[in-house]
Amino acid sequence: MDTSGNILHFPPVLIKQAAQGDPVAFKELYQMISGKMYSLCLRYASNTEDANDLFQEGFIKLYRHLSNYRFEGSFEGWARTIFVTTCLDSLKKKKVQFTEVSEEIALESKGISAIDKLDMDDLMKIVRQLPDGYRTIVNLYLIEDYSHKEIAGILGITESGSKSKLHKARNLLKQKITAENI
Repeated sequence: MDTSGNILHFPPVLIKQAAQGDPVAFKELYQMISGKMYSLCLRYASNTEDANDLFQEGFIKLYRHLSNYRFEGSFEGWARTIFVTTCLDSLKKKKVQFTEVSEEIALESKGISAIDKLDMDDLMKIVRQLPDGYRTIVNLYLIEDYSHKEIAGILGITESGSKSKLHKARNLLKQKITAENI
């Protein structure tokens, strides 16, 4: 889908040309998916500088592995997997802890009704403020639609650990939303 919600069509001939090194074809593919892939990188990074690095690294990997695309499933989904993996690899290099954090988040009795007042940009700004481990779980579960079982396998944690981190991340989001009086 593009930013207006329309499904993007990636002509197979364009993908094949780009895989064979045609710079014009690759530039067209880049223009078609760069906005979505940059947004993805912003969700995983804690700042725009890191997002820019992830974005560049993701496109380098996409270019290098373009000939491996088998035209099974959507090209956008295949590209998204490369970018998510790039983001996760970066977090692992930073030694982000995906195991349980000993510091407990104070739970507030207030509801999350303030979320109804948020637009997506405001929500994403708050998500970017989360610690790397929490932000990663939120992205994988709520945005990328991975199951807790899949997240556990990707991050090397237990399924219950994934659920626990998501619960704690949601509580932290509630606190941040309440604190900012949105």
